[in-house]
This record gives sequence, C-alpha cells and structure tokens, in this order.
Amino acid sequence: MGANCAASVSIGCLFCCQGCNAEKLRNAFTFLPPQSSYMVEEETDSSDGSRKGSFQYVSDVLKKFAFYQQAARNADVHVLRTSRGERIPIVWVRNKEVNSAPSMAPGSGRKSRLVILHCHGNATDIGVMMGPYFEMCKQLGCEVVGVEYSGYGASTGLPSSSNTLADVEAAYNFVVSQGVPAERIVVYGQSVGSGPALGLASRKLVGGLVLHSPLLSGIKVIDPQPNKCCKPSCVYSCFDFFHNDRAMKSVTCPAFVIHGCADEIIPLYHGVRLAQAAPGHCRWPGYFPPEAGHNDIVETNATEYFMQLAAFMRNVRERADGVSTEPPCCGIGKPAQIEMGDMSLNQDREEMRYIEPVVGPEDGRYEQLRRGYGGGAAKASGSARELQSVPPIAGAQEPAPWLGSRS
Repeated sequence: MGANCAASVSIGCLFCCQGCNAEKLRNAFTFLPPQSSYMVEEETDSSDGSRKGSFQYVSDVLKKFAFYQQAARNADVHVLRTSRGERIPIVWVRNKEVNSAPSMAPGSGRKSRLVILHCHGNATDIGVMMGPYFEMCKQLGCEVVGVEYSGYGASTGLPSSSNTLADVEAAYNFVVSQGVPAERIVVYGQSVGSGPALGLASRKLVGGLVLHSPLLSGIKVIDPQPNKCCKPSCVYSCFDFFHNDRAMKSVTCPAFVIHGCADEIIPLYHGVRLAQAAPGHCRWPGYFPPEAGHNDIVETNATEYFMQLAAFMRNVRERADGVSTEPPCCGIGKPAQIEMGDMSLNQDREEMRYIEPVVGPEDGRYEQLRRGYGGGAAKASGSARELQSVPPIAGAQEPAPWLGSRS
C-alpha cells in the first residue's frame, strides 16, 4: 500500500472513531487549546457593544516574567461577541511607555500607525503570545491586536474552523469601528491561524497579509505525497477546511509568506505554493530561512525576521498614505533588497526578552498521520502542553517561558 493510500485509510479509521462526524474529526487533530495562561475580569460595558476587562496571568511562569508583565501593562482588553454567539477576548497591545508616535488604539482619534491583527497557532493562546505581540510593537513601531479563538483561553464555546473565522471577523469589525482605516490593518496568520487570516483577507479590505508557517488547507497538511493520487486531501476533499490555496487567489492586498525550510510540522511546499498562488500584483517576495523549523523562525535569525517584516510593513504604510508602490517582484524566494534607513526598526536586539512560543504541535501527530498511523490525532484532547521555564536568552535576566519542549 502506498503512503497516500495508507494515510487515507488512517483518516477513514479516525472518521469512524469520531462517530462519522466530520467536524469532530477536524477539530480532533487541528485544535489543541492548552490550559489557559490568563484570565479576564470583565469590568465595564462600552458604547461599541464590547466589554472592557482587566488581563491577569494565571501561569506562574508568566506572572514572574517581567517582559510579560510589561506587555500586560501596555495592553487593553475587550470582550467581543461573535456572529456565532461566542464571547472572545482580544488584546490591543502598544508600547505606551516609550511610544511618542500617534496611536490608533480605541479613543486615540489618530490614524497614522499600522495595526497587526494577529491570529495565533493552534497550541497556544493570547496570554503566551503577549511577549511576541509586545516585541512586534517595539521593533516595528506598530500596534498589535491579538485575537483569541472560541474554546481557547478565556473564550466561550468550542474551537472549530467556523468559529475561528467568526472570531477573527468580530475582531476586524471592532478594530474598524474604532476608527482604524481598513488599509492600515495587516492581518497576520501563524500556522493554523493562516486559515482565519486568509479567510478574512480574501473577503474584507485590508492593507496587507502575512502568513507565517501557513498551510495549504487543513487536510493537505497530512498528504504524504502531495503530487500523487489517493492523497487524503483528494479522498476526503468534501471534509477539507481552511482552503487557503483557493482563498489566496482572491486577495487584493500585498501578501508576504514566511516559512522555515526545515519545517517538519507543515512542510515548506505549503508556504511556497501559497506564495505562488498570490495574484502577481499582490505577491511580496517570501522569506524562507533555510535552518528554521515551524516554531523557531524568529529565534533562528531575529534580526533578519524583523528586517523582512519591517520592509513589508513600510510598503503597506506607503500604500495607505497614498504613495504608489508595488511589491518588488524579484521572485518567490528571493528577498527584496532592504535599505536599513527606510524602515522603522529598532536595532537594539538585546532588548528582545522572550523565547518564541511553540504554536504548533511537536508531538509528531501530523507525521504519524502521513505515515498511516492515527494514534496521535485520535487522542488529541487539546490539553497536552504545559508552560515550562527555559534558560534565558542573551541579555535576559530571568527564565523565558514557552509552550512545550524543543528537540
């Protein structure tokens, strides 16, 4: 039996084990909500229909980590109701303490700064992501709105592909309602978060799209031999979800794909093909670091990562300001030439005070499915990860948190 056939049979067995419920099967190996790292105390109703709240870490590691405490002080929390009736928290993070540039946070009334609408991976939550959010604010001079998914963290409901799409759309509508022009919103989807991010960017006006370790579709992740017949994504095409390869063809904004060449969770060809699928006038040269995997692209070369991202953000900002610019079409995998003087980038790398969180499963569940073994996905209950303390990075004075373990 060929690899594609074995994987397809394995999925069929899992389908039966899940009571022939396609939604239940999708959720079993796609969404892995960890134990919540935070809590939100709702405080006051807002005129925009949201509820403001206070953000508190419940993870002992994050409580002791100064950089995360600083991030929380620089964040506003709002609880939104989605079109599917769930309540989700979002965090609006900006560098209040040193930021002298005009802000786009609720009530600021200013419109100069870009806002990243961030969709995280499937094995983390917005509490653990507060470090990366705040670092983006510091390095890129932007603001970040982190979206929580239904069934994750302090949200209500259960995680599903349909719910995540509604979650991100609710956050987008809220950001726009606060006076942020749509062309100044950059949607950032990481790992599984590429699904709701691309779903939004293909249907709504946004200024830019960043896909970090993205997937072609939910089932294509487990295709062992994507160019041969009988692969799971063909056999079970009616059950597939997050059709990113189709949605990418409908985007109308600059699209930037980031993918590690050593990614064993979502193979590199997913990112390359998505970059190729973008309309020519939207195609920004991708960033494919050769030594990076799924969960360590920033760690592998933080300076290069932020340089690449800053160049893209600069292009989005110029478009929003009415400057006629086009993506530098110099090839899918060849980065654009970057002039350091043209970017708003903090060069002080010693100030990076967090370890990149594990956003995708490192337990080999997808590789098992590709080999025709369904055990990893069959027992995916969503609570397999715990916060751990690891040695500090250069320049840090305390242990840095992440989710899971690294090899």
